Amino acid sequence: MIAIVARSENGVIGLDGGLPWRCKGDLQFFKSTTMGRKIVVGRTTFEGLPPLKGRELFVLTRNPDAHFEGAIAVSDPADVPADAIVCGGAAIYNLMIPRCDQLLVTTIKKEVEGDTFFNSHWLEGFEPQQTIEETDEYLIVAYKRPV
Repeated sequence: MIAIVARSENGVIGLDGGLPWRCKGDLQFFKSTTMGRKIVVGRTTFEGLPPLKGRELFVLTRNPDAHFEGAIAVSDPADVPADAIVCGGAAIYNLMIPRCDQLLVTTIKKEVEGDTFFNSHWLEGFEPQQTIEETDEYLIVAYKRPV
């Protein structure tokens, strides 16, 4: 399983259910990485997303009776497909990153205000493997769990 996350230099990943920045390069990377794939998000993240065409969307929720238009509700993390890409938010990363063997991390090269943060322990057990792209605005690095 893979997780993809964008964070600021000060560790922010969200503000009021959305991203506190606009970074075209990161959005293009997210789209190209997730297109045609299964992705899993939490309810709050789902509610803040625009329509994500071309992806099979799973919403991991504590409510076993939940229904989401355009998505499959899943209440047990074990029921998330092993080939899904974990896309947040923080509670979903906490649950799912231990099952991941790769993290794709975009660091937005600025500090921003936010209410949701990237927990540094999410990178424990992973090693940087490849810089995918770097600009003045952001850095994308692939981390892998050693075999």
